[in-house]
Amino acid sequence: MHALNIRDDVATRIRAGVPVVEIGSVDGATGQQAGRPVRLLDRKSELVGCGLLDPENDVVRILSWTAVKSFDAAFFRARVRDAVALRRALGLVKPGESYRAIHGDGDGLSGFAADVYGDYAVLYAYSAALVGLGREIARALQEELKLRGVVVKVRPRGGAKPGQVKQETVGEEPPEKLVVQELGVPYEVHLLGGLNVGLFTDMREHRRNMARLVTGKRVLNTFAYTGALSVTAARLGATSVTSVDLASGVNKWAMENFRLSGLNPDEERWRFETSDVMRFMQKEVDRGAQYDVIIMDPPTVSGVSARSWSMRSDYPDLIALAVKLLPVESGGVLWVSANQHKGPGVMKYIEDGMKSAKRLAQVLEVGGLPPDHPTPVAWPEGRYLEVCYLRVPPEQ
Repeated sequence: MHALNIRDDVATRIRAGVPVVEIGSVDGATGQQAGRPVRLLDRKSELVGCGLLDPENDVVRILSWTAVKSFDAAFFRARVRDAVALRRALGLVKPGESYRAIHGDGDGLSGFAADVYGDYAVLYAYSAALVGLGREIARALQEELKLRGVVVKVRPRGGAKPGQVKQETVGEEPPEKLVVQELGVPYEVHLLGGLNVGLFTDMREHRRNMARLVTGKRVLNTFAYTGALSVTAARLGATSVTSVDLASGVNKWAMENFRLSGLNPDEERWRFETSDVMRFMQKEVDRGAQYDVIIMDPPTVSGVSARSWSMRSDYPDLIALAVKLLPVESGGVLWVSANQHKGPGVMKYIEDGMKSAKRLAQVLEVGGLPPDHPTPVAWPEGRYLEVCYLRVPPEQ
């Protein structure tokens, strides 16, 4: 491994457990070959950590805090074995089940993530230079979990458009459409499609806990995607569920997920609306519609519509608009999430939104990532998911 020197403050951060440092903070790292393994030394030439150069993301990724000769197959087998052992201890490793098997920084594999879907897995490499090592991790994961195949996808900075995802398969290629389980609920996933395959494993525990919010309630699910949260609400006894997404394709996908759960999507109480969320909600306000529970799980940014979405600038307005759809006489619940590594937290969006709505509210609960998404104590940036259950009481 090529040796590079770091400043004292950077050494202190790495020794505290930070898995990623800026590439500009490492002497001689700029201009080096992407994916190159390096040893990081302090001013006394003592080893601080070993990692990989990832100039595509402007970082050096720390994979070991002790000396290693190389990042070879044996190294990755050991890391994967430890990661899988945690998921076994959590009771997640079951036939047909879906869960996160590798969560990058928290599992000592910065730059990689892997989700299991039944007999297959999808492994993400966060830059093209990491794909070679991603194959090693995929082989180790396939061996440890006896998987039929692992799809390795490049998840570049800023994402990739559908049809432009670079991917390859280690082992057997999965079918185009696959039905898997989460907590006993069937969902259709497309492992060979885009970066997002149809089911987000980080929302599992929030789906598990929805019964106390939605049973007997009228539910609006915005940015519904393939309808996993909508299916959950319907199965848990919601009197009606309206799912809104801009893409007609994912609405059809959501309808199929309803069918898989024995729910007829053609029933009047299950609505699927293809629309810009803000426009749809304003129309619902104008016609006097009311919902008891409104789910808001938006992307950070989106430019796929005529009206682009930015969480930073639009989320408070969306929350204020949602308040107008809650019954004045009884109030209701907002299920508000923020999925971002940087930027204001979910409570800031809520505070700004409620101020705009000129209403008071009560925080019932704030949650985050499930235990199969571990994060280093010293790396709060890794804890990207926040979900707040917010009660808006009757207007006084």
